[in-house]
Amino acid sequence: MKLVIEDGSGTRSTVPFTGDEITVGRAAEGVTFRLGERNVSRRHARFVLAGGTVFVEDLGSATGTRVNGERITGKRRLRGGDLVQIGDYDVAVVEDAGAEPPGAPPPLPSAPAPRAAPAPVAPEPEQAETVVVPAPPPAVAAPAAPAARSSSGFRAALLAGAVALALGAGAGWLVGRLLAPDPPPAPAGASAQRAP
Repeated sequence: MKLVIEDGSGTRSTVPFTGDEITVGRAAEGVTFRLGERNVSRRHARFVLAGGTVFVEDLGSATGTRVNGERITGKRRLRGGDLVQIGDYDVAVVEDAGAEPPGAPPPLPSAPAPRAAPAPVAPEPEQAETVVVPAPPPAVAAPAAPAARSSSGFRAALLAGAVALALGAGAGWLVGRLLAPDPPPAPAGASAQRAP
């Protein structure tokens, strides 16, 4: 059995079980494998191998440990295809299989699809008249990441929310400009007055 750990940039590391447990965290000492990002606690989580089964346990970290997107408390048994998230890192437990090419860690399982946040709703104008607002230009979508990862899905949902918010703000500004009263005209001859 071994752990395959992928960081936020897609770099993978393989950590074999040489004993009964692997402890991960940000500390330079006292952990089996160091995860250097700031959103990882010094001693974040422990993976325990018992009777051919791997369990994960959060060690009181500030940001928590998630299995398939769900924050865990206590020990959690891991099954094939489970994805453990520790800060910006994705961790999978893989059985040793001699069919892998040397130096190539196996792929991580896909993260569960994130729930999309509801789009913001712009307030309706208080006046009773009907205003036709031209539709805003379509937003240009960023290219999709090659691997489905929970942090990428979160970033995509965040980006979609920001685009929706910007489009809503632009539409609100346009409605405000269309409904604003025209400035009063300047009195005739005001610019042609001469000093005595």
